[in-house]
Amino acid sequence: MKLLPVGRVVVIGSVTTDRILRCPALPSPGGTVLADAAAQGFGGKGANQAVAAGQMGAATHLVAKIGRDAEGEAALADLRGAEVETGAVHTHPDAPTGQTIVLVDPAGENIVVVVPGANAYLTPEEVTAALARLHLLPVDVVLTSNEVPAECIRATAAALPAQGPSGGTRWLHDTAPAGALPGPGPTGRRPLVVANAAEAHRLTGVADVTAAALALADRAEGVVITLGGEGALVAADGRSHRLPAPAVRVVDTAGAGDVFRGALAAELARGAELPAAAATAVAAGAFAVTAPGARGALPRPTDL
Repeated sequence: MKLLPVGRVVVIGSVTTDRILRCPALPSPGGTVLADAAAQGFGGKGANQAVAAGQMGAATHLVAKIGRDAEGEAALADLRGAEVETGAVHTHPDAPTGQTIVLVDPAGENIVVVVPGANAYLTPEEVTAALARLHLLPVDVVLTSNEVPAECIRATAAALPAQGPSGGTRWLHDTAPAGALPGPGPTGRRPLVVANAAEAHRLTGVADVTAAALALADRAEGVVITLGGEGALVAADGRSHRLPAPAVRVVDTAGAGDVFRGALAAELARGAELPAAAATAVAAGAFAVTAPGARGALPRPTDL
């Protein structure tokens, strides 16, 4: 039975089918490895984050685009089975559903390659119309990532209502795949940025993760830097603090960042303050690495 969150989570993101190859070692440039095993599943940052937020009890909506193919139909059925609202998942008549190729080594580290397919054809008009139909409320959380066209992220920023005395719709932006930080929308709204340490370095040129987080926080509502097995770093209002991760047996790190972001969005939609929401997200991300696949271990609140 679902918890009853205060707000909804609305994800503007991607949908893919995943091909997971378990390898004795990750290949070096120019190298070849023989995979030990192969498996197929569902993925895409947007879909993963939406399913993770839903598992954490949030009423979740996904705005995305799939192909008119068997892979798209299967991905859509999977999302509906996870109780994600898919009324704003559009179908492209020609482009195929996106694909993700994941190579995983015995330690659980991975290399990911995404073929965008239909995800690249999501339009800003479709995003604007979807957000207008949802009538965003101050308690809602909107989550974007760089796996959709940049103009869709700009359309999201433009659709956010102005911040009132009781706050405004929270905007989270996942900086993966690494790209430019989105600017503020017409109402001046900036996102809460979620990045890993490498992305924070690319965006700021600063090697020290704490200094990079504080530099990013000057350009955003706040920053959460994910640090893998070391937990996360939260920075806002000129201050920062670390959140440690529980020790777990790592099976596969693929999708752990998406689970972190989905859990973070769900907790913020329930009204949690940022540090508490990020602490729960750290626990969710740790839970996610204990099984193979991007959605192999999706936590519910009782698991944490």
